[in-house]
Amino acid sequence: MLEQLILKNYPSGYQHSLTQDSPFFVLKTCQRTLLVGMKDKFQLYSTSLNDPAKTFSGPSAYTFLLEVICGLQSKLLGENEIVNQFKLAYQEYSQSQLKCNNTLLILEKLFRDAKNIRTKYLIGLGQKTYSSITRKHILQKNKANEVLILGSGQLAQDLINQFKKKTNVYLAARNPNKAHTLSQEHGINLIPWRDFEAFSSFAFIANSIGSEQGAFLLDDFFEQWNDKHERKLFVDLGSPSVIQTALTSDDGVLRLNDILDEGAMHQSFKKTKLIQAKEALDEVVKRRAHFFQAKLQNKLIYSGT
Repeated sequence: MLEQLILKNYPSGYQHSLTQDSPFFVLKTCQRTLLVGMKDKFQLYSTSLNDPAKTFSGPSAYTFLLEVICGLQSKLLGENEIVNQFKLAYQEYSQSQLKCNNTLLILEKLFRDAKNIRTKYLIGLGQKTYSSITRKHILQKNKANEVLILGSGQLAQDLINQFKKKTNVYLAARNPNKAHTLSQEHGINLIPWRDFEAFSSFAFIANSIGSEQGAFLLDDFFEQWNDKHERKLFVDLGSPSVIQTALTSDDGVLRLNDILDEGAMHQSFKKTKLIQAKEALDEVVKRRAHFFQAKLQNKLIYSGT
């Protein structure tokens, strides 16, 4: 069965018709969009001749996806955010009426394999995460007394946990129910959504929102924010980005690529553990291939589903 696995690796933010209402597992991250499914399913759906994806098949597809979940394909090696993104994508896929049982079984085993590899080889390597680097810039370098966090997803929750014991945290989010829940859970203050005047009163802002619908924090907002504060920092972790401004890191605006590049500078000391992890990963993939082949031979899987 593993021989029939196909994975397509697209650039981050790439729009593909097959990411909606199809039998494929879709994982969207700030660095890529993955489309995963069985060969027979891909044959039923036409794709563009100019498809920009890099395609993996069989054990190579399983290996690449396992490396992604373990944070080994990230600029921020060993990052932890990808695990939560995978869990949410898996939960959504498992509830889809179009899900493929064989793909679902492979994903279940893959998550177990990723957990084992992380536990044995990668604990501690992902400490330089997006949220921890953001905390370093806002708290350690700037000694901020308060910070505004935009968003209510997993990354926003990670940011709240990084800041709440060290400074006053304020939250603004599109989803009022999630915002209220986070406010009650963490004891933080809420700012009305799209109250840009209130947003601009905060010298230190961390944005976790990404959207394919375009930017909503535009030049006018950043001009107002820039004029109000001499010491300031806006960290944009959203992908695709929702900010539109000519301001750069020199002006107090850090973008996701700035955070990724900084994280990459901390990677040299991780090499030995990463080599061990990749060697272990190769062995895991071999064992998984034998496992799925045995299940196929014993007819313990659903044929053609």
